[in-house]
Amino acid sequence: MPATPEFPDFPKEEFEQRYSRARSLMSEHNIDALLVTEKLNYGYLSGHRSCQNPIDKIRSYMLILPKDSDPTLITMPFEVAQVEQTTYISDIRTIGGLTGHPDFITDTLKSLGLQNARIGAELGREQYLGTNYLALQEIMNNLPGAEFVDASPVLLNLRVVKSPREIEYIRRAAQISAQSQKEIFAEVRAGMTENEIATKLRTRLFEKGAEDLTLLCVVSGATPSTGITLLPTDRVVKKGETLGFDVGVTYRGYCCDNARTASVGKPSEELAEFYDWMMTLRYECDSKLRVGSAPRDVIAVVDKHLQQRGLKTMGVGRVGHGVGVETTEYPSLAAFEEVPFQKGMVFACNPNFANHLGFLNAEDNWAITDDEPDLLTDPIATPELLIVSD
Repeated sequence: MPATPEFPDFPKEEFEQRYSRARSLMSEHNIDALLVTEKLNYGYLSGHRSCQNPIDKIRSYMLILPKDSDPTLITMPFEVAQVEQTTYISDIRTIGGLTGHPDFITDTLKSLGLQNARIGAELGREQYLGTNYLALQEIMNNLPGAEFVDASPVLLNLRVVKSPREIEYIRRAAQISAQSQKEIFAEVRAGMTENEIATKLRTRLFEKGAEDLTLLCVVSGATPSTGITLLPTDRVVKKGETLGFDVGVTYRGYCCDNARTASVGKPSEELAEFYDWMMTLRYECDSKLRVGSAPRDVIAVVDKHLQQRGLKTMGVGRVGHGVGVETTEYPSLAAFEEVPFQKGMVFACNPNFANHLGFLNAEDNWAITDDEPDLLTDPIATPELLIVSD
């Protein structure tokens, strides 16, 4: 990796560590090379965050990581300058036209001596291809001696533990989100529409340094039995209702996931009591985010409190999830996850409820440490229900 980029998000050593971990996992799963096509896996392993990549379905952005040699990056000619400024990869190959990509990728794999290799691709759990299936099938047909296998065990475990710098990027995103939500709650009033509030919130997030939005929900009023309308609409927010935000932003390509709930005007005794109960539940869940515990320990807390109150879950299958280059990523805080918590994992933990009172949610982000979990969100969700002026 001899390249010396001018504007990398991480030092060279961090990518070398990622490649070393990837190769260890590849050896464990008998994989000779990774063919990475999905934008976030591509960015994680290359350091190239392309605005064009997510929106352009006709061009190929790929990274090939052999087990025993340096990575190769495939991109468009107009992206080369950005690649050179942000990545340490020296083997950069470009496809000039809009057609013939499977043949080009086939030839690249052959040139790297991988025509008879066992190649890991994004074929399994929580993985999506950044190319179309027929194109991948054509590549596979062009390489009859190669075996294409599921690389999800490598990719999921590779990204699950964050470095100190990754955690600081997530922390900055969470600060932007939480501070913006607090400020906008102080400005909104009954009579505004959800879309008007969303515009204010969007503007404040970018003013505070958000690079992109991954999630922006504004939801008001009681929720119907058929589900939650999270996308803001022209619905007018009324006195006596709940108003909730659920926001994900990025900073240096890393995400947060933070939610807040407020009462428009003084809350009813029922609403105030339910929110207080929910926060008691959430704080007990947060306390389980420690090395040596596992998702099932968090679920046991939720099950205990629900049983005591005679409630059922919302049926979403989890009460939280990992946070990293995705707002919601592996692993889930769900009973089926057999993933012990490790130092460096980052989670959003938010048992939440939708009922006649509204959508009640309070979500912060935590990094697991050798001791107590590290709160990344500032300010934290308040134990008392926020009140929006009516």
